[in-house]
Amino acid sequence: MADVKEILVQWDSGQSVSAIARTLGYSRPTVRKYVEAGGRVGLLRGQRRRGEAAWEQLAQQTLARVSRQREPGTVAKEVARYHDYLAERVGSVRLSVLHQRLRDEHGLVASWGSFYRYVRAQWPDRLEPAPHVTVRLDDPPPGEEAQVDFFYVGRWLDPELVRTRKLYAFLMTLSHSRHTFLYPVLAEDGTAWLGGHLAAFAFFGGVPRRLVPDNLTAGVVKADRYDPRLNRSYGELARYYGCLVDPSRVAQPTDKPRVERTVSYARESFFRGRVDDFGSLPAMRVAAEHWARDVAGQRIHGTTGERPLVAFTTREQPVLLPLPPRAWEPVTWTSAIVHADCHLQVAGARYSVPYAYVGRRLEVRVGARLVEIYDGSTVVAAHARREHGRSTVLEHYPEAGQAFLRATPQACLRQAQAIGTATEAVARRLLEVHALHTLRQVQGILRLAERYDAARLEQACARALAVGDGRYQTIRGILERRLEGVPVEEPTVAREAGAYLRGAAAFAEVVQP
Repeated sequence: MADVKEILVQWDSGQSVSAIARTLGYSRPTVRKYVEAGGRVGLLRGQRRRGEAAWEQLAQQTLARVSRQREPGTVAKEVARYHDYLAERVGSVRLSVLHQRLRDEHGLVASWGSFYRYVRAQWPDRLEPAPHVTVRLDDPPPGEEAQVDFFYVGRWLDPELVRTRKLYAFLMTLSHSRHTFLYPVLAEDGTAWLGGHLAAFAFFGGVPRRLVPDNLTAGVVKADRYDPRLNRSYGELARYYGCLVDPSRVAQPTDKPRVERTVSYARESFFRGRVDDFGSLPAMRVAAEHWARDVAGQRIHGTTGERPLVAFTTREQPVLLPLPPRAWEPVTWTSAIVHADCHLQVAGARYSVPYAYVGRRLEVRVGARLVEIYDGSTVVAAHARREHGRSTVLEHYPEAGQAFLRATPQACLRQAQAIGTATEAVARRLLEVHALHTLRQVQGILRLAERYDAARLEQACARALAVGDGRYQTIRGILERRLEGVPVEEPTVAREAGAYLRGAAAFAEVVQP
């Protein structure tokens, strides 16, 4: 209405159509349309109407005249045939669906554009989206909350490996002071996530009472609005430092706006254009800490109007939770299946568990010095961590397996000595040949004491030694035939025939006919 009145006033004052169009930003046809409609309702150029009420009435009449000129065309009349049908459904059914149904089921020939213009003119209030209402919450009290995020930076040329690698960054922002900690990492995994928290707590010199992270798997195993399940390592860290973890809702970055706004600032202010200037990851982390303290911390924050570092040191740092005497030892939780040899494999090494768990999947807590294996909340085994190889507790095997493993050469000699001197002599003779190849024979001989009396076994070993054959088969045969008590016969000495020295001629004389 105000623009129409202004068009009429400028026209009445002698302005041309082009001048009015330039001044008000309309096209010349639009200006001409309103000028002509004003002339039809009584506007005479040069009358110099001064009364505001008269100009309002003239503008209203002009608008009404223009509206009457807009008689619906043929296509609009085609859509108007379904006015009642549309009146019931516009606002509750998508317009594209209504157009498709009218076209396919009722024979509508109007295009989508004509259909949309008609509906837009008839029910503008139904097509306007509901206004997005937000409630701005006050900043949390000092020391109450920190918001945490991971973000991708880009590719970084690692000078040590001479190849490009993906570069990420861990970011923690204290919600009250807006003081920020930035920590470059090379992966979005659990190790980087926990390491970032430990470095942030050390940087701030304390711990906020509540952490608001994303629902990334490094921190949250199961995302749920009311009952999220934390990664066991992350939960252990939170319990150690006495803080709560309150993950944001899935795909709701507005739940942690303070750190989200800082992500773009950190990306532009610290990383943009100089990622490859850093010679190593430690050097980059030192520079990031300097940036967080002396650049981000010293700027005037757009929301709070004060320097984050000043707000942090004066109000927030004194009320943070104190750090424990020793930093938490980072651990990794994983799971593994117990193989048939009573061992499971984690972190490049194998660790034994009781044989009853063979075939089961167990939870494993891998620390820097200790590996603990859990069945639910029960510790079933613990080992000193190894870089490689096997860590075995003999008692984890079944009894038969334990007995077999306990039968080492030294153990076999001690067992044979307990039976008798002959048994010990047999064992020593066999083991002296090649302990690795003959150990099973010695074990078999000693196991004969389970079937036969130890005294009989001692006699059998003595008889075997007497005949010079101390093998397992010989001793077992003696016991089976009950020959251990039979005296060993002296070997028969063969008579030597004298040599025939008279020659072949003498023999020939004897045999002549």
